[in-house]
Amino acid sequence: MAEGLAQAIAREAGWRVDAATVDPSPLLVRVPPRLWSMLPASLALRQADVPQADIVVGAGRRVAPLVAALERTGAARGVQVLDSGIAPSRFAAVVAPEHDRLVGPNVLTTLGSVNRITPALLEGAREAWRGVFAPLAAPRIMVLIGGATKRKPLDPDRFARFIDDLGALAGATGGTLVITASRRTGEENIVRLRAALPGAWVWDGTGENPYAGMLAWADALIVTDDSVNMASEAASTPAPVALYPLLGEEGKLARFHRALIEKGAAVPFDGSLPTRAGAPLDETARVARALVARLAIP
Repeated sequence: MAEGLAQAIAREAGWRVDAATVDPSPLLVRVPPRLWSMLPASLALRQADVPQADIVVGAGRRVAPLVAALERTGAARGVQVLDSGIAPSRFAAVVAPEHDRLVGPNVLTTLGSVNRITPALLEGAREAWRGVFAPLAAPRIMVLIGGATKRKPLDPDRFARFIDDLGALAGATGGTLVITASRRTGEENIVRLRAALPGAWVWDGTGENPYAGMLAWADALIVTDDSVNMASEAASTPAPVALYPLLGEEGKLARFHRALIEKGAAVPFDGSLPTRAGAPLDETARVARALVARLAIP
């Protein structure tokens, strides 16, 4: 998320992006971010090797104290992605999804998560994966599967219905299922998928990740309801998107799904190929333009 937003800011402002992995010390990880915001900024900055930059974009609670400390010391403008538990006023700006309901004069909200999906990325991925996906029978139905979360386990009966629904859709359309799963799906469920859907193309986790190629070659996308990132990235492509209620999520995720549907960027899964009413999401570029204006980037 942070890298995707940083790249969008750089495109808008004509800057260069340097991506860096910052490993905070165990002390920084253990202490709640809100507490760090009340301690001297120099103390936080001593807990990790932070590269020099004019603008630093961070995502998640582990790096938030460093981003806030850079803003406080004037070493860099600090942009934080997602609610870190630190007051938004500690940053130059905070970018958060609407469904988190974070408010503040410097909070910029997005429909879903910021990401790195752009027309240029999809064009490059389409060419790179042409040899793999072009020969497959259309429609190419790309299936993005998450799985169990801290809030909800993955019910075996629900997963069995999911497999049946995928098989019925492939049979009705004559198309090809192209499936990628996550660690949260569980190896046992991936084995069940392979056994029940022998005609499907299922990534085995080896070699280059086909995710970008799947987004680029999708005639339709089926996305399970447990991940904001997957649904946001799918909705940022021109392909129609159907949201499958694998976990039956409620609360924030349900609000996000309703917003996607109202926007015309997705539809609930109904057993048929989805259609698309709205344009692809372009939230990352939109918020990047707002940040360039807010931070007075030359």
